[in-house]
Amino acid sequence: MEEKQVSKWLRHQFSVIGWVLLIYFVMMNVLVMGTMVTDVIGQYVRGFASGDFGMELNYDALMNNATGYMVTIAVGIVILWAWKGTDYWKDQVLRKEAPMKASAFFGLLTLMCGAQLIFSIWASGVETVMNWFGKSVMELLESVSGDSNSVSMFLYASILAPVSEEILFRGLVLRSLRPYGKRFAILGSAFLFAMFHGNLLQAPYAFLAGLVLGYCAVEYSIGWAMLLHILNNFVLADLLTRLMKLLPTMVADVLDGVIFGGFALAAIILLVVKRREVRAYRQGEWMDRRCLKCFFLNPGVVILTIVMAINMIYMLVMA
Repeated sequence: MEEKQVSKWLRHQFSVIGWVLLIYFVMMNVLVMGTMVTDVIGQYVRGFASGDFGMELNYDALMNNATGYMVTIAVGIVILWAWKGTDYWKDQVLRKEAPMKASAFFGLLTLMCGAQLIFSIWASGVETVMNWFGKSVMELLESVSGDSNSVSMFLYASILAPVSEEILFRGLVLRSLRPYGKRFAILGSAFLFAMFHGNLLQAPYAFLAGLVLGYCAVEYSIGWAMLLHILNNFVLADLLTRLMKLLPTMVADVLDGVIFGGFALAAIILLVVKRREVRAYRQGEWMDRRCLKCFFLNPGVVILTIVMAINMIYMLVMA
């Protein structure tokens, strides 16, 4: 097969991934908006039934209803299962590689927690820049990293989202890229994972977390990646935020710095101690530049990236 034909074939293979993620993103937004419209109608109907014709909408209830996200997950899994078939899920997505050791698991968890400090620094930098223009992203920051204000949102953010995102990004995406190399699959899936968040505050951390979760899925199993993801969302984003709200502001800030600073220091020490293993892993497999070029420049991934970049800008402008 000639070079041009190979590149064309690769772009087509990678483009499908981008289009699938874009369709999933559109479906999710449609279903979430549909849920919100249903909630609005329900609030007005209840208000009219009680004679409260001047009622105001409960926006907190609207924003914290995760039913639309849950329906999206259910529909998405059914479609993916029907598309790929049972054998693909059993042999690829749910395939177990090496047995997980406690030291390896806690090492990966340390890296994910340590990257939270980078998220905090990045968010502070974005907030500073936005302040120059008389805007703030603090409400946006709280919405993406704070605790859940409803049972449905807690179940979604802490459990269902991590599970579904692992199925989508470390299952479908990573396994689709895996035939072209481990490192390439980890990098590509992490990039798409970061962009799919559609949020400039989350994207850098999502990319770093995606590298850790991708490595976990490739070397161990997607089940362990799910557990890491759940611990991150439940403990760091929800449980810890609830704990901080019970403490005085100064104490909470100090404790937050100690926890994430400690994890960041531990992550740095771990990388230094394991630097030879990290170097060997990076050099152990050649990454084809042709695959990289075809991955980042195919229509599906390019359009998905543009859509998500526009969404990031829109969220900042509306902050």
